[in-house]
Amino acid sequence: MAVEPQLSIPAARPPPALEQPPTVSAVRKARLEGVEAGRGVAALLVVLYHAALHVEGDVPGSTVLWGLPHFGHAGVDFFFVLSGFIISFVHRTDLGRPDRLGHYLERRFTRVFPFYWLVLGFSLLDTGLLHRAQFPGLREVFSNLLLLPQTKDQIVGGAWTLVYELMFYLVFAIAICSRRIGAAVVCAWAVLVAAGLFLNPASESAALGVATSPFCLEFFLGIGAAAVLSRRTVPFSGFVLTIGLAGFALAGVCEVSGRLYGFGATARLAYGTCALLIILALVERERSGRLTVPRFMAVLGRASYSVYLVHLIAIGITFKFLSMAASLTPSWSFPIWVLLCAMGLTAGVLASVWVEQPVIRYVRTHFFGARTKTGSQADAKPTHLGR
Repeated sequence: MAVEPQLSIPAARPPPALEQPPTVSAVRKARLEGVEAGRGVAALLVVLYHAALHVEGDVPGSTVLWGLPHFGHAGVDFFFVLSGFIISFVHRTDLGRPDRLGHYLERRFTRVFPFYWLVLGFSLLDTGLLHRAQFPGLREVFSNLLLLPQTKDQIVGGAWTLVYELMFYLVFAIAICSRRIGAAVVCAWAVLVAAGLFLNPASESAALGVATSPFCLEFFLGIGAAAVLSRRTVPFSGFVLTIGLAGFALAGVCEVSGRLYGFGATARLAYGTCALLIILALVERERSGRLTVPRFMAVLGRASYSVYLVHLIAIGITFKFLSMAASLTPSWSFPIWVLLCAMGLTAGVLASVWVEQPVIRYVRTHFFGARTKTGSQADAKPTHLGR
């Protein structure tokens, strides 16, 4: 069983004979519920964005809230920074310990693949039954099954971010085997990303395009956050949180108003830096006991992976029924958008409770012999939402 990592500076420990098992409240507190809530907000932003694109694309002449939801894709920036932080922070004691590689890979595999394969299977079934002419070839199905880099869009909407996640997981796995080699690989990766800002490697290779994407900068920011929070406190965390939130919102306004290209390197730096500040402040305020997280936000955060994978499916099905039931006009764009958002979030949360979490427990118990977890941070979900 994984040991629950503590986020505050540990006090002197009593002799082993005097140690008491952690209380339930202590375990709950160590779950980083502030970051969990942030993940929920990021998931919500992505749902708002996709729902708005759906309405504006299929209801001619409609605009949702003057285009404000269009910067919601920046939820992916928060998730990439968060991924770099969580993996680096939780597994920091595993670096240079090859004996921990199996545990790390088992946790990453069971978090990402079983539920993703179920959603992929549903998408393939839907395509085979309703859009047979668009059914992908065997090679494309295989690439999607293993989440390999490819030039075509992923079959599951938004799964392109999982390709980035797996690349980061692989680099971290190397660091678990060897600190020195891992550090060298990270440095080489940083050089590739820097070169990618001036070249266009994606035209040569899909894998190289992923490895050199500006999105990878955000993993490095997350690693930096883990390094800071592992060694010191963050002063003026309330001010830092305010600056991070305000900066993120300002970048969104600049994008919506046309002053910032939302899918370029500058936007990655803007959103990523603000996400870094938000994560630093949230963790610091929580471990110092100055943050209270509403329960519904923690629930949404825990369901974020499921929300990410199924919300587009739920939005598509809901819109199809709406278009069959009534003639949709621009005057109905806002209530349609609200309904699509609600259905996407509801489907994601229910799928998490009824399918994702039971499937993870089943796979770990029957295929890996894992014992029931007690809220371990090592079970952190992949942080990947996207366009």
